[in-house]
Amino acid sequence: MLWGGILDLSTVDFPGRLCSVIFLSGCPFRCPYCQNHRLLEFGVEVSVEDVIEKVRRNYLIDGVCITGGEPLLQFDELLKLVKGLKDLGFAVKVDTNGYYPDRLERLVGFVDYVALDFKTVPERYHEVSGKEDAGERVLRSVDVLTESGVEFEVRTTAVPGIVDGKVVRRIAEIMGEKGVELYVIQQFRNEDVLDERFKNVEPYPKEKLMEFGRIAKVYVKRVIVRCEGEEEV
Repeated sequence: MLWGGILDLSTVDFPGRLCSVIFLSGCPFRCPYCQNHRLLEFGVEVSVEDVIEKVRRNYLIDGVCITGGEPLLQFDELLKLVKGLKDLGFAVKVDTNGYYPDRLERLVGFVDYVALDFKTVPERYHEVSGKEDAGERVLRSVDVLTESGVEFEVRTTAVPGIVDGKVVRRIAEIMGEKGVELYVIQQFRNEDVLDERFKNVEPYPKEKLMEFGRIAKVYVKRVIVRCEGEEEV
């Protein structure tokens, strides 16, 4: 398994739990504002057993968040990791970009929470991700989650120039139509991004994100804004 390391303790990456965060390497997308872009190419070979043993020794946590990169890229290793962590009694959350709906369908029965990124309107998805079929695949992943019964959120990073009020409205409409109950709008950070030009993009202020949240709330039951903390709209 290729990984980029572990954060021993987080209070924000798994709703309602203290967790460790495991970073897996590799991703099919090349989003220009990616915060974890070093994981696109970098990875250290470790065994699933070694990772599980490292987590087992952490007595402070009750959950594990597996993120990336894109965890489902290494599906066999991911599934083995998830099962091993569950056997130890940990709750497991997986972050995904939704590009692998068939793999996600096989995974959801073993995890406790999924966070699915929904980056923009489907017809423009290829412009952000670099994959022509990304929009269609991510929509299928939303369907997988709504039909699975697993607890999940769909989240959009509000990147100026990519996401505005119209984009939020359209995404929220789609989420409402598909029965998504929790939609999260999170602030873009420009400190360390794949495309250097995005370092010059100023993040939206919280007031603007709350405005987006109110737009989304028309269509989705629960809307949360993450910006220096978390606030429900």
